Amino acid sequence: MRIAIFGTVGVGKSSVSKRISEELGYEIFPEPIDDNPYFEEYYKDMKNTVFKMQVYMLTARSLQLTQAKQLKNVIFDRTILEDPIFVKVNHELGNMNDVDFKTYNSFYDHVVMPSLGERANFDLVIYLKASTDKAIERIKERGRIEELDMQRAYWDVLNKHYEEYYQKNKDKFNFLVVDAETDDMDAKMKIILEKIKSLETQKQTTTKKNKNKA
Repeated sequence: MRIAIFGTVGVGKSSVSKRISEELGYEIFPEPIDDNPYFEEYYKDMKNTVFKMQVYMLTARSLQLTQAKQLKNVIFDRTILEDPIFVKVNHELGNMNDVDFKTYNSFYDHVVMPSLGERANFDLVIYLKASTDKAIERIKERGRIEELDMQRAYWDVLNKHYEEYYQKNKDKFNFLVVDAETDDMDAKMKIILEKIKSLETQKQTTTKKNKNKA
């Protein structure tokens, strides 16, 4: 099973990934931030850093998908599906110019995604949906310095584009929408684990049927 955790900054993707891993033994591919040479500068000077930052993230996520190719059960704490959302947000806010926006999207659509093939497919995309107010509250709680000084407008636009992406692509991917507004982790995990176990059962049944046919 290949699971993608989807949602704006601060909705609790890492916490959910960790719980799934603890409960079911899935391997986590975390957000590639710790070794990201652009992360700190990105929040200080987006206009001069955004293109480099997004190319780095695209490369890092592509590498994760390649590393996960032979693994049976994996969770991606944010995925390559979401990178264009951040690019769109920065273009809308004036942090990325038209040329870089066009170049990035052309590279993403015509080079990156076709080269990944089946590796970019996910059995389940868990959309942790929350208001911008709740996301900001959690951003403040975790206290990642780079994020704390960001203007609310950035988080508002980001959350808006996450919802727009979902509405546009909800028939293309197997989405599970989870109310992340609540702080009741057990309630959220009950919904998520039931869905994952149901999909695992379906997969096992399909595999067994195919073997019998063979």
